[in-house]
Amino acid sequence: MESTVAHENKVARICWNTNNWQRPSGTSGKASNPKAYESQTGYGHEEWLFDISKVIGGYHFAHIQAIGRHREKYLGEIFNISFYAINNTTKERWWLGEIQNVSVVAADESRKVYGAYKKNGWLKEMYAQLEAVSANVEDFKSIKPESFCCIKFRPRDMKILEEPMNFNSGDEAVRSDYYNLKNKNGIPAGVGKTDFVFVPGGIKKKGKATVTYREQVKEIDLVHNQIQDAVYGILAKIHGKDSVSCELNTGHGTKIDIAVKVAGSHIFYELKTANTAKECIREALSQLLEYAYYPSNERASKLVVVAPVNLSQDSRSYLGKLRKLFNIPIFYQHFDLEQNRLGQEE
Repeated sequence: MESTVAHENKVARICWNTNNWQRPSGTSGKASNPKAYESQTGYGHEEWLFDISKVIGGYHFAHIQAIGRHREKYLGEIFNISFYAINNTTKERWWLGEIQNVSVVAADESRKVYGAYKKNGWLKEMYAQLEAVSANVEDFKSIKPESFCCIKFRPRDMKILEEPMNFNSGDEAVRSDYYNLKNKNGIPAGVGKTDFVFVPGGIKKKGKATVTYREQVKEIDLVHNQIQDAVYGILAKIHGKDSVSCELNTGHGTKIDIAVKVAGSHIFYELKTANTAKECIREALSQLLEYAYYPSNERASKLVVVAPVNLSQDSRSYLGKLRKLFNIPIFYQHFDLEQNRLGQEE
């Protein structure tokens, strides 16, 4: 039987990662200070924090600097820890959620875990992941078995947000940027609020933009920006500027390329730049469905894929079948890059 004793609520910063902290993601967004560990090695201790594919005796084992540096101080303790990370390139802060019932691991248990990782071939897998992002594999290999991990938790105790949430640097929930274990003073403003609120307005961008945590691993290309600016202008003329919005927050950590407010509902537009209509539809459809209906809402009455390639006959038939068979209000509009013109819905 597990303990029902209330545990201390803590907050800890972890290294930046764009692979959901399941595997290393490279130096992008990592600390630029040459004295920083992740700057010297190309990886941080927490790169695998949420990789719950590796479980031993019902627990996932991991290492976080906030406890690893002072493990002897925390031995025997069990915490509920909320995590956040900072992208050192953009200076954006992201709240990740909480893991409950986190136990501090002693050196002897760490040695046993290291042995199990070696036996199961997981160490070799981690070496390959580090090599793939040009991190210092030899440094990782030099970590002593007794220092390999410092915490453990059951996967069911992960209460991680489905989408990391951006928060302001001055928020009282995080009063220090050091990699230490801090007392929890609440959660950042806006985190946990999932209301969808229509806010009109366009956004001018110059070549690049960071939109959500997931989209920070790629640059939004110039063609996407050109289409977005033009389509916003076209729709604003049709519906009025107060009825059109760019990069509208869904309330769940994602943003809609363009949304139009219509009587009693909205039209959501997702812009894609793939070189076939089929691929554009494939990329956009799941996003549009999530924006409109997740988790159980109905925010849009029409979903539209906008792309610079003409709709093929096969793709036209496919969309028709989706509308008829599943009653999904999905449509396609071609955008002519030369004429800056938006075609009819198909």
